[in-house]
Amino acid sequence: MRDRMHAARVVARTQVVESMLSPGLYVALSAGFIIGWLLCTEFARAVDSGGFDPRLSGFWAFATRAVSGAFGPVFVEKLLTEGPFLAILAASFAPVFLVLAIGSVYRFGLEKNAGAIELIVYGPADGTAYFIGSFIKDAVLSAGALGLLTLYFLLLAAVQNLAVGPMFVAALPAGLLLALAIFAFGILCSAAAGNGAAALALFLGIGALFTAMTAGSLSVGDSPVRAAAETVSAVLQWVSPLFYASLCARAYGGGNALEYAAGLAMLAALTAAVLMGCHLIIRRKGVRA
Repeated sequence: MRDRMHAARVVARTQVVESMLSPGLYVALSAGFIIGWLLCTEFARAVDSGGFDPRLSGFWAFATRAVSGAFGPVFVEKLLTEGPFLAILAASFAPVFLVLAIGSVYRFGLEKNAGAIELIVYGPADGTAYFIGSFIKDAVLSAGALGLLTLYFLLLAAVQNLAVGPMFVAALPAGLLLALAIFAFGILCSAAAGNGAAALALFLGIGALFTAMTAGSLSVGDSPVRAAAETVSAVLQWVSPLFYASLCARAYGGGNALEYAAGLAMLAALTAAVLMGCHLIIRRKGVRA
């Protein structure tokens, strides 16, 4: 176990250095900064003496109408109750998250198909050490990106005379754990699939399923979409990281710190369970494509 963790740290350190030397991460982070600046500036323009009025901003008028139509005005009110930074956090972190998640999934499958991972495991490492190292790399870079974005948002808040509320602070650990759980599913797809393209297709399919389940369960009315989503969610929600993230959001929004902590713990437990599944798959199938 000690040798495996040492190998995982070496793999993680190597991949972090490679990611820091590649332009993709910086492009994604720059895109996040630009998105955050644009959304924050538009929000500030839509604030008048009566408070936030989305009709004063073309973007926020369209966004609030679209989200209200899908999830209802109560959802929009809760999302923007402390200002724009909850919504901006999700929009700004999305490019970094997508670059890390899709890159890791495709890279794992590509290197497995090319025999690179098989070559690595002939040394003092195994397939589990390799994917743990990749997971650590994604975790470190995600935490760093969230830290930089948070500092940037604080600067934007000061410049635009906006407040960063406690719900934003509570969203940071939940967002990081949500990202880690999705990274774990990406590794699971890479371990199960035979090549990078198949792993990426499987990962995107699972992500679309979880997103559709969550969107359907939050939609308003008694539409067939909501009914179908609730039926599917009753079975699959327990393996969806978005379900546990929504539990965290509802618990903190309702002032229940115990349920919020339980939601974080369940996200961490789901991540550990998925990684254990990756270990079992790799031990059974090996690292050959």
